Amino acid sequence: MVCFCKDLDLVSALPSPQRDSLRMDAPPPQLANMLKLMKLNVNLSARTDLNLAEMLPTDQNWLTANIVAQAPNGTLPAVLPPRGGPVLALAARLAIPAAIFPLDDLEALKNALTEAILSLEENVMAKTHSISQMPSPAYSNLAMGAHMTLALRTQGLCPFEVMEAELGEAMTMGDSGTSVSRQSATLQFATRLPKMRLPAFGLPLPQLKLATQLAGLATTTAALNKPPLTPAFIDQLKRQFAALQNFPVPRMKTPLSLLMALAAQMADLDVIHEAFGEDALTPSGLARINAMYSHWSKKRIPFPLPAADLLSQFELLPDVHDVIAGGQTANAAGLALMSSMTTLMPPPPITPFLEVIAALGSVLTKVMGQQPFGACSACDFAP
Repeated sequence: MVCFCKDLDLVSALPSPQRDSLRMDAPPPQLANMLKLMKLNVNLSARTDLNLAEMLPTDQNWLTANIVAQAPNGTLPAVLPPRGGPVLALAARLAIPAAIFPLDDLEALKNALTEAILSLEENVMAKTHSISQMPSPAYSNLAMGAHMTLALRTQGLCPFEVMEAELGEAMTMGDSGTSVSRQSATLQFATRLPKMRLPAFGLPLPQLKLATQLAGLATTTAALNKPPLTPAFIDQLKRQFAALQNFPVPRMKTPLSLLMALAAQMADLDVIHEAFGEDALTPSGLARINAMYSHWSKKRIPFPLPAADLLSQFELLPDVHDVIAGGQTANAAGLALMSSMTTLMPPPPITPFLEVIAALGSVLTKVMGQQPFGACSACDFAP
């Protein structure tokens, strides 16, 4: 059963008109600079660029040579396609929809999509207030600040805890000791930074390209739950995607662009609640957030341009574990990679539709803590 269940309480998950009347400032640049300083400090300590430079071969054609050695009868394109080639990239793109819908059975897929669409229109869209494709600037500011707050917490600093400690207020969001000490250490680093001789980025461009290729291959196979990459598996995917090429795109009352906006705004709402609490959209919640923004806006936290350039290079680095996993896959699956990389595989027309329905299902699952599909046994939408 793949209906959006009518028994689910969707009110808390769906955006409301309240978001359009918000009064919310943009997060102050001091928060962004604090995050940049913390990330730069971590990267200067880890020097992942140097580790990758030592680990990776210097031959920029290593991946091509490795695949050709295993599949000498094939001819790779001059520029290797990302993420293991078009077939594997499309499989990863459709991995979440494939877990919901029977993509290998077109008749069953037609029935499942009919059920999902009818229930989506009646059980979700009928309860949804007007959704604009572009959220209000205030809502965008709130979502941006929420993402920034969560990123700072990941680095060990909660901006609310710092504010409360500095104002001598009662702690309402946990022990502030870690946050204050992290701020102190970062500000000391910021004081030293203009006098430091920053190192050069240590990973040459050919090795960076190879690292990115290998990491992309690893994330692709991870999205597919790391199946054995064999030519038979690639052929199976080719047959499935070829059959989907002529599958008709269902018609809906709601434009696809509005469904995409709904999924994005629900995802933002979930992040806002995670960062700022369930009362984030109430007057008291907004006042608390704006007070935190105002407190941080009074700090002096510069971030010099040379440091920004170096950080932008560090942020291009893929995860080392993904690079290693991608290298292991390349060493073992050359035949499958040759097949995927030499096949033109345009996404079937149904692909964006499947992605949006799956995205709505995923965000509703996260927000409500249960699968929205088939949660009850009394469905009126089966074709």
